[in-house]
Amino acid sequence: MQKDIILYGLGAMGRRIARLVIERGHQIVGAIDLDPAKKGTSLHDLLEMPEARELTISDDAEAVLAAHSGAVVLQATASFLHQVAGAIETCLSHGHDVISIAEEMTFPEAADADLAARLDMVAKAHGRRVLGTGVNPGFAMDMLVLALTVPCGRVDHIRAIRTNDLSDFGPSVLQSQGVGLSEAEFTKALAAGTVVGHVGFAQSVALIAGHLGWRIDRVEETRMPILSRVARETPWLTIAPGQVAGCLHCITGYADGREVLRLEHPQQIRPEAEDVKTSDRIVITGDQTLDMVLSPEIGGGAGTAAAAVNAVAYLHRANPGLVHLTDLPLTSPRAPQPQEQEKV
Repeated sequence: MQKDIILYGLGAMGRRIARLVIERGHQIVGAIDLDPAKKGTSLHDLLEMPEARELTISDDAEAVLAAHSGAVVLQATASFLHQVAGAIETCLSHGHDVISIAEEMTFPEAADADLAARLDMVAKAHGRRVLGTGVNPGFAMDMLVLALTVPCGRVDHIRAIRTNDLSDFGPSVLQSQGVGLSEAEFTKALAAGTVVGHVGFAQSVALIAGHLGWRIDRVEETRMPILSRVARETPWLTIAPGQVAGCLHCITGYADGREVLRLEHPQQIRPEAEDVKTSDRIVITGDQTLDMVLSPEIGGGAGTAAAAVNAVAYLHRANPGLVHLTDLPLTSPRAPQPQEQEKV
C-alpha cells in the first residue's frame, strides 16, 4: 500500500528514513525540520538523491500538516516522550497517523501513563493511530525476544545481551554514554543526569512482561563505564587509554520476588580495538533452553529506518489510538499489495 508521507525531522536518522521511503515508492508530500539551516532547502539536495521530489523543507509544522490529510507522519526528532508528545498530538489533530522512532514511544505508558493516555485519547478522537518503533527498543531486546518464546511451553527467565558499536553516532549520543570522560567524570555525569546510558529499557521490559502476562514488581538498573585500554578514534573524537569508551547499562526485572528478566547493553566506540565482537544474544530458559546469537549486531541505524518505513504498510490494520508493536503482525518489508481496507 503506497501512502502519502510527511517527514518530521531530517537529521541523520530522518534522512535515512526519507531515502528508504523514496525507494519504497511512497509519496513524500511534506518535510518538516526546525533546524534553521535546513529551512527553505530542497529535500532533493539534502538527500543527494536525484530521484527525490523537489520539495522545500519547512519549519512551519502547522502549515505542512494542514496542507494535507490522511498522511503518515514519520517522526525522527528526539528520544523522550515529553520531547515528542506535543508534535505527535498536533499531527494527530490534523488527521494524520504517526510513526515515531522516539525510544520511549515504543511503550510510552512506562514513561508517563497520563501523557500516553492523552495521546491515545487524541488519536481516537481523530480516528488516527500512533506507533513507536525501532531496533532497540522495538526489536532486538523485546520483539525478537518474544518471537523466540513461541516454541516454549513455559518461560522462567529471559536474558538478552546487545553488544554494539557507537562509532557511527554523533556527539549527542556519545555524550549520553559518557564517551571520552574519565572514570571520575563519568560518575559525576551519571549523578547529574547527563550520562543516561541506553534509553528504552523500561519500554522493552513493559513490552515483554505485558505480552507474557508477567507482573514485574521491582526493577534494578546499573550503569558502569567501559574503560579503554587503548587509544580509539571516531570521526567525532579520540580517546586515550584509561578514558571511557562507552557504557554498560543493565536492567533486571523481578516478579514475585524472583528474577525473571535481565537485559544487558554494553555500548562503546571501536569495540574491535580490544577484540570485542558486536552481537545480539538472547537466552530463554524454561521447559527448554534456547540460546540464539546474531553476530555482528543488528544494525541500529539502518534497522531503525527500516522498522519505521516497514510499519507504514501495517499501521492501518490497527484500531485508532495508541498502538503497540505487539498489536501488529511482524512489520516485515511488504511487497506492494492491492488497496487494503483501513480500520475506522
